Amino acid sequence: MNRLLIVGGSGFFGKSIIDYGIKKNLIKHKINKIYIIARKKRDKKKIKYKHLEINFISKDFNKIKKIPEVEFIIYCIKNNSLIKSNEYFEKFKKLILKFKKKPKILFTSSGAIYGKNKNKIKLLESKKIDFKKINNLNGYKKKYALEKLFIENKFKDLTKLKYDVTIARCFNFIGKHILKSNQAIAEFINDGFNKSCIKLKTSDNIYRGFMHADDLSNWLIHILKKANKTCPIYNVGSDKKINLKLLGQKISKIFKKKFKSNKINNQNIDYYVPSINKAKKILNLKISINLNDALNSTINFK
Repeated sequence: MNRLLIVGGSGFFGKSIIDYGIKKNLIKHKINKIYIIARKKRDKKKIKYKHLEINFISKDFNKIKKIPEVEFIIYCIKNNSLIKSNEYFEKFKKLILKFKKKPKILFTSSGAIYGKNKNKIKLLESKKIDFKKINNLNGYKKKYALEKLFIENKFKDLTKLKYDVTIARCFNFIGKHILKSNQAIAEFINDGFNKSCIKLKTSDNIYRGFMHADDLSNWLIHILKKANKTCPIYNVGSDKKINLKLLGQKISKIFKKKFKSNKINNQNIDYYVPSINKAKKILNLKISINLNDALNSTINFK
């Protein structure tokens, strides 16, 4: 059996993978032990099931002196500073160099590195990074994209040390842990629970695709297992686009509440939808949970 380490596991990805494992989905991947490194303190340091053991290491990663030796690592630390991101990566590199056997490594990057897409064209992994498009992103999104691109190149360099590495460029997701975020889909659902109507506060020229947390977890594990010294890159998300106005209307029907759309005169298209043909073709991956089912499971959970 194998062990999985998630570095930066207190966010949506780490929580979703834990849920996925608890539902016995990691058995087919022969993973029976997960280590979660995150700053958030836990009531329990260890949770044991018959099929899975989950160990929590509640520390700032930069202060950790040793990490458990494992077969697989998912690195999903997010910072708001290139300097901080580089510090964390260098610490990570120093720690894994102490392993007796090299693990397979996946870095969770972001589709944000493609920049702002004003055309209704799905984003491809083979697409050359256009810094002009990154510069068109607003505020924190630009910093986030530059940080992810910078660390992508750091992980690619690990292959020179004979590590098997892969990169997942992640897009938009849905699941119970998304509800605490400030994403539009979370705002729609929370409005459904707490307000008299559901509102779209942005332009209706925004297009997104939403992958359920279970599909996300399944894809990440499959991609991780295929890590190699060429550092393959895969988009992870749903290629089924939906306009945010239509999404809000769909959610309002589930809650049986009115839907309101602010009239924002913005003709610019924001099309953040991935092509996932590469993962489908090479890894035989597919999306098993459609948007309607994903919405119902997320809403019914709460």
